[in-house]
Amino acid sequence: MKTGQEKAGGIVLIGFMGTGKTAVGRRLAGALGLPFVDTDTLIEEQAATSIPDLFRTRGETGFRAIEKQVIHSLADGERRVVATGGGAVLDPDNFDVLRSLGPVIHLSAPAPTILARTKGDAGVRPLLAADDPLERIRSLQRERAPVYGRADHEVDTSRHTIDETVEMVMAWTGNGERVIRVELGEDSYDIVIGSGCLGRLGSLMRSFDLTDRALVVTHPDIATLYGERAADSLRSAGFEPAVIEVPAGEAQKSLQWAEKLYDAMLSHRMDRRSPVIALGGGVVGDLAGFAAATFLRGIPFIQAPTSLLAQVDASVGGKVAVDHRRGKNLIGAFYQPLLVLASLDTLDSLPDRELRAGMAEVIKYGVIADAGLFTYIEGRLDEMLMREYGALAHLVARSCEIKADVVAGDEREHGRRAILNFGHTMGHAIETQTGMLHGEAVAIGMVYAARVAERLGMLDGDSVQRLISLVRRTGLPVRCDGLDASATLETMKLDKKSVGGRLRFILPERIGAVVIRDDVPNDYIRSVLTLGT
Repeated sequence: MKTGQEKAGGIVLIGFMGTGKTAVGRRLAGALGLPFVDTDTLIEEQAATSIPDLFRTRGETGFRAIEKQVIHSLADGERRVVATGGGAVLDPDNFDVLRSLGPVIHLSAPAPTILARTKGDAGVRPLLAADDPLERIRSLQRERAPVYGRADHEVDTSRHTIDETVEMVMAWTGNGERVIRVELGEDSYDIVIGSGCLGRLGSLMRSFDLTDRALVVTHPDIATLYGERAADSLRSAGFEPAVIEVPAGEAQKSLQWAEKLYDAMLSHRMDRRSPVIALGGGVVGDLAGFAAATFLRGIPFIQAPTSLLAQVDASVGGKVAVDHRRGKNLIGAFYQPLLVLASLDTLDSLPDRELRAGMAEVIKYGVIADAGLFTYIEGRLDEMLMREYGALAHLVARSCEIKADVVAGDEREHGRRAILNFGHTMGHAIETQTGMLHGEAVAIGMVYAARVAERLGMLDGDSVQRLISLVRRTGLPVRCDGLDASATLETMKLDKKSVGGRLRFILPERIGAVVIRDDVPNDYIRSVLTLGT
């Protein structure tokens, strides 16, 4: 896995005006002991005039020419924290120079937030001199989104304080750890994200009131790669781990395998404060979590996900379950873990097909809640599929942020949490019918849901095509030929997301926003199941 450490030692902040580049840059430079430079300040020094006067006397063309000289002058080998003007990166040469200086961080914020922060600044911000400054901001954001999407990481500064933003940037660029809190009152817990943090499993668990006997649930390939590292970490912290290996595959998510885990817990003489650790992907997490939730009416549970799908989705939120022969996850509970430990280096060993399947859940988050994340994926997909550390760190962290926020507001899926099921209503049925990987089926389900939204007049065709294009580029399927539409519909009606016999669909209104609908005509569903795309 490539890391941000392989770049030069500086840090570059890009983004729209009003996103906090200067404030964050100064704080970041102070924390790192590096000099801070603001390219707009350097431009004013070189031109011996203010930027508004420069725009008046030489126009934007003259301003951009001096800006280019200033940016190229920074390529002198000195380590700095650099904050750029909002449009500086539109010049490809500028972007290449800035990227050579160190990791590029995009600071973003919604247009209304930017307007509120810059209100009254039209005199010193020439690009805001418009009859409708809000629409002007939105127009410029749309124009610049593809370039901003090339950044190594993105932080929405409307959601984070300056100190939080600095902490995130330092973690990403220093290859350190990031901690995201899932706020659920007494059941709150941390998601720890970093490279190599599996070695801290035991020490992190020692902060909880646990007894020493622990059960690690994993599968053979993961046990070979990471089992000893996890067990050594537990032993060094004073735990006595037993390891049980579950064969890979969805078929093991069963009551029969849950019983085998109960037997292992009894043989290891575990009590109500003995922890269960799920080391593996979504199947291991669901099965181990279900067993932990039901053994002795519930014992402590820790998630140590090793697949992309598990790190961004399955390990967070407390859904644990086993399958029934007639449907996925029909027997389960809401049972929150004590801790989620996402060690990003474990993604190095993930087969390409599973990495791509995990990307379906990441794309989902972009569609349901964050258009900026969707654009980021479009711009950085090749690096993600090559397992570039910075890109994957951002994907995992942002996905976990979105899920943590949704779960905190609706732990047991009485309302908004249902949006996390985008692509899953049809996806689960397709998975049951075909046996394909979960993420592959969800990818098809997302495309089909977008097609339904288009037919209902909710979603424009261009957005549908953006989704289809990104799914295809990821190497995931966009259709499933040969489905028995009637049988698939019946499978969908058995899904736990069905309420009162009515299917609930999560349908996009645009990239970044979805609604919950239970009034989709069956003919529309049959149509997309039969015709695909």
